[in-house]
Amino acid sequence: MAKTNGGFSWRGWTTFVVTISFIVDTISGIILYIAPPGRIANWTNWNIWGLTKGEWGAIHTIFGYVLLIIVGIHLYYNWRMFWNFIWSKVKRAINMRREMAGATLLCLFVFLGTLWDIPPFSSTMELGEYFKDSWEESRVQTPVAHGELLTLKEFAEKTGVPLEKVLEGLQSKGYKVRDSEMTIHEVSEDNKVSPSQLYEAMKASGVKPKEGETLGSGLGMGTKTLEVLCSETGIPLDEALGRLRSKGIKAGPGDRLKDIAGKAGKTPMDVYNIAKGEE
Repeated sequence: MAKTNGGFSWRGWTTFVVTISFIVDTISGIILYIAPPGRIANWTNWNIWGLTKGEWGAIHTIFGYVLLIIVGIHLYYNWRMFWNFIWSKVKRAINMRREMAGATLLCLFVFLGTLWDIPPFSSTMELGEYFKDSWEESRVQTPVAHGELLTLKEFAEKTGVPLEKVLEGLQSKGYKVRDSEMTIHEVSEDNKVSPSQLYEAMKASGVKPKEGETLGSGLGMGTKTLEVLCSETGIPLDEALGRLRSKGIKAGPGDRLKDIAGKAGKTPMDVYNIAKGEE
């Protein structure tokens, strides 16, 4: 990959593309690590530097592929040089058995530690969950999971409010609605507001989730501890623990539903149903 007659250096071009792609992938990866769950990000039009979570996800994926393709092209054109380099390192490594064994053991420890969910690897993942949970604890809550994908008619049915009331709430705030078959997302795009802002307008007309609808939709249920879940739903904690034990499921008041479910080979919704006596 030498220079062309015009003086363009393909080797330099490759280096810059790899470097830029690596930087973009690193930044987007960090942003996705702390981003809220999709249901909240989409509902509130969450963004960083003007880009939504979906856009950051797309950037992270595409630049990952760019990195992979460019590295592949680089290896293709420099295969002999690369192979000679690797072979020389292998021959040198034969004389560095302790270093090679140490590096192998470290990588094996990281791999198994991540699978076994032990510190500090579990702590790293828990930190990401902490950031995501902090969005769940914010005042902005989605009344129906992925409600932005529902049409106004479907949204009205989910919340148990007449469609006329939903439309009245939106129109009272000056929001334009062309058709009741439009999704919440389409209405929000037309009016250049977030779905959560539309919902605030609907609430003025009495729109709210049906009893149990939020939990039934799985809105952050997995991140709640059993104690918090019981407090929110009115299930006596002792009874919930007893029902879980009767099914052979070990759980404590401070355990999160997704952790309980993971150990029992069930979903958080399954655990919730058992806790309230429906299974």
